[in-house]
Amino acid sequence: MFEWITNNYDYIVFGIVDNGVMLIGAFFGLGLEKYLPKNMQVGLGAVLGAGLGNALSDFAGGAVSANWSLAFGTGFGCLLALFAIPVFYVIQKNLSK
Repeated sequence: MFEWITNNYDYIVFGIVDNGVMLIGAFFGLGLEKYLPKNMQVGLGAVLGAGLGNALSDFAGGAVSANWSLAFGTGFGCLLALFAIPVFYVIQKNLSK
């Protein structure tokens, strides 16, 4: 087990940083939620924060590897995907009726 950890140390650290940034984003989003319209204060702040944290995390992964097209491409793609949040919210709200 210890040998496996030492052989995969870089991947383990990457996983900790990757999820850590996403979690920080989620908690940041919870704080932002109070600024959303009242009808959208149902956990969407955490979703938005997690999405922003993931975008930052993916950008950082590309930047650390000095692959700038990967960094900007994945970061921009993640930000574009955030526009789907209101669509998913409306679909979920309509399905729960």
